Amino acid sequence: MDTAPATEDKPIDTHRRTLLLGVASAALAQLSGCGGGGGSSMMGQSNSISLVDPAAAAAAERNLPIVPLDDGVADGSGERQFALTVQRGNSQILSGVSTPTLGYNGAMLGPALRLRTGERTTIRVRNDLDEVTTAHWHGLVVPPGVDGGPHQPIAPGAFWDASFTVANPAATCWFHPHAHGSTGRQVVSGLAGLLIVDDGTIAPTALPDTWGVDDVALVLQDKRFTADGRIDYALTANDRLVGYAGDRLLVNGMFGPTWRAPQQWVRLRLLNGCNARILMLRLSDATPMLQIANEAGLIGVPLARSTLTLAPGERAEVLVNFSSASTGQVTRLLASTAGGGMGMGMGVGAAIGTEVTALTMRIDLPRQPGAMSSPPARLSPGPAVSAAPGATVRSFSLDGGMMGSPFTINGRSFDIARTDLAVPPGVVEIWRFVNATGMAHPMHVHGVRMSLLSRDGSAPAAYEQGLRDTFVVDAMQTVTMAVQTPTLASAVPLMFHCHILEHEDAGMMGQFITS
Repeated sequence: MDTAPATEDKPIDTHRRTLLLGVASAALAQLSGCGGGGGSSMMGQSNSISLVDPAAAAAAERNLPIVPLDDGVADGSGERQFALTVQRGNSQILSGVSTPTLGYNGAMLGPALRLRTGERTTIRVRNDLDEVTTAHWHGLVVPPGVDGGPHQPIAPGAFWDASFTVANPAATCWFHPHAHGSTGRQVVSGLAGLLIVDDGTIAPTALPDTWGVDDVALVLQDKRFTADGRIDYALTANDRLVGYAGDRLLVNGMFGPTWRAPQQWVRLRLLNGCNARILMLRLSDATPMLQIANEAGLIGVPLARSTLTLAPGERAEVLVNFSSASTGQVTRLLASTAGGGMGMGMGVGAAIGTEVTALTMRIDLPRQPGAMSSPPARLSPGPAVSAAPGATVRSFSLDGGMMGSPFTINGRSFDIARTDLAVPPGVVEIWRFVNATGMAHPMHVHGVRMSLLSRDGSAPAAYEQGLRDTFVVDAMQTVTMAVQTPTLASAVPLMFHCHILEHEDAGMMGQFITS
């Protein structure tokens, strides 16, 4: 155990950073010459398959699918019930092409389950697939036994009930499979849904809240396809090294959709549901996006953002003002790949590669009755996690990736039979993530409340403050988090892992218990 003082932060020193970046670049140059993957000697996010713009692909205009909102059923005893069926189907992702997909309660993706803070909730999941799956509630603080990680497999034809009291403040969370070794394939095949947590603190007119009209969820995922229209998940050497990348960026399961927007303030709930691609987003007419929430809930003050960078697993909520837009005016949500690639030595905020239209927004609906007139000056986020002096400090080294070797945490690949860490329940610790590799890793910790304390010793930006559940550790960077451990002791493990799903499936994951 590292028992360094709670205020100490130890970024990788400059000499070691330069040396490691040089070694990574050389190793990857050699790897690229060995076949597999595509392209230059600098492999990584910068060498991802380029995205295709819908206009260049002559994609037919189609309306944006609205994620269905499921309120569940109140059973009269104070508990709310939801039902999810994991099933196979066929979807028209590309115009005129039928693609086999997986979905929850439908052919592809899933609903948005509206949860209420403090309410007892049961979600029954039925697996109608011919393979094992799980349902992980990404971002929810729930008991380990119902977290939906690899320790809660759902066999083909079986049911699994997850019962818990909703403990999160208002937030946009999501759910997806987490069966070890098949997570990447199942997610890219269509298994992803949303969890909308309502804590009752936001007045109906304070923020846009008419689902599908001025409150719209956008699930962003990239995929590639075979000649006959199937989703291509035949992993190349490059996919295994830096994560799967597709050439089509989908929004709510559709390539190049159009959303008919109302002439008013709107709220966009953005999820990067990609397996590996870090996305940089902006609006085509330079209209600012007013960020009101990160993935774990509201931030204190709305922040105007010209661009927004989301790593896999991260979410953000933004407000956009269409009040003065003329009827028929078009604004496009543009996306490009953010930096942070293997051997590049650049931050994840650097845009690289082709910028494409993810979504066309056409303002052709009238202002809705009761629409928000202006954004709030302040918001009411859940309290951030802070660590007291003398708090226990634990270090996690993100390693590997050299010469095609798997990425690891503290030099070890995941073993479901091994407990990597035992932490006391109900305490706040400092967890330091030291990235000794040449690429960015989005890290996710299950079942805890946590807040970002520093990046290489510097305070986080305002939009990174507050509660978090997923965070990027850039190449050769040290990120320090305040982590509040689960309140109850449990021998059932919880996961911490890279959310590049190919890294997770290959073993860049550990597990901890509370005791």
